[in-house]
Amino acid sequence: MAEWVTLENRALKVVIDPAQGAGIMAFEVKKNGSSLSLMPDTRDRACDLKAACFLMLPYSNRIENGLFTFNGRTHRLANAENDSIHGDTRFRAWIVEKASATGIRCRFVSSKQPDVNWPWPFEACVDYEISKNVLTSRIMLWNRGESTMPAGFGWHPYFNRMPSGKDEPVYLCFKTQGVYPDAQDNRIPSGPAEPLSPEQDFSKEKRLLPNAFIDACCPGYDGNGYILWSGSNIRLVFDCSPECTHLIMYNPARDYFAVEPVTNANNGVNLYEQGFSTSGVVALPPGACLDATFRMIVEG
Repeated sequence: MAEWVTLENRALKVVIDPAQGAGIMAFEVKKNGSSLSLMPDTRDRACDLKAACFLMLPYSNRIENGLFTFNGRTHRLANAENDSIHGDTRFRAWIVEKASATGIRCRFVSSKQPDVNWPWPFEACVDYEISKNVLTSRIMLWNRGESTMPAGFGWHPYFNRMPSGKDEPVYLCFKTQGVYPDAQDNRIPSGPAEPLSPEQDFSKEKRLLPNAFIDACCPGYDGNGYILWSGSNIRLVFDCSPECTHLIMYNPARDYFAVEPVTNANNGVNLYEQGFSTSGVVALPPGACLDATFRMIVEG
């Protein structure tokens, strides 16, 4: 298996693990002669996360009971007891195609892996690149099957509440057009999107309270927004391509939280089959590619 790959310049340091889903293990910003960890450093054995940011492919988040119908055929996935969560590639080895001091490309080919939990063969690439104060990630997903497949993906980054190691307030500002109701408290949309509750609404800059639990899937994401650590005077700006139609906000009672740009809703393929126009799922023909980019810009 490939070893960790470090991308580094004068402003940023990013550690990638190709052997574990091509995920990010650590993301640091250099400031005033020291380094601040914007994401949890999962190389630390004390950290309870396996990756600071993992990729979800070939669909984002959950498929209810691992069961869906697409184009008249019913499919059953493994790990159904956990709603076949987060796709199938985040713990698998990816191939490093090229790497430099500031960039890396990794590739995943499902036909070369055992027991991939998806009915269609697929291929994926992820590019990471740092340039000055910007970390750019691009995902490309191809349908390598002989029939159209439902497709989607997303990034699942965790962020530190206290990059400086000291208690400091964190503020969010992200605009979406609503939130899916979660009547069963299982993170599966139970109906069409509804207006955001006050606790879920970060359309204007607002503090993210550590004890206010949030796990919300929000459609109509505009691709922008930011996280502000006021004590560290760092603003992390999101810039996502239009394919990222959804944003998932996860705020557990931990020393981290997640803000996840994704292309499809939780249980998106079932919403697609039910006629939800906001599912975000793409019907990807054989040989076609779904392509999206997520940029994180460090200011301050």
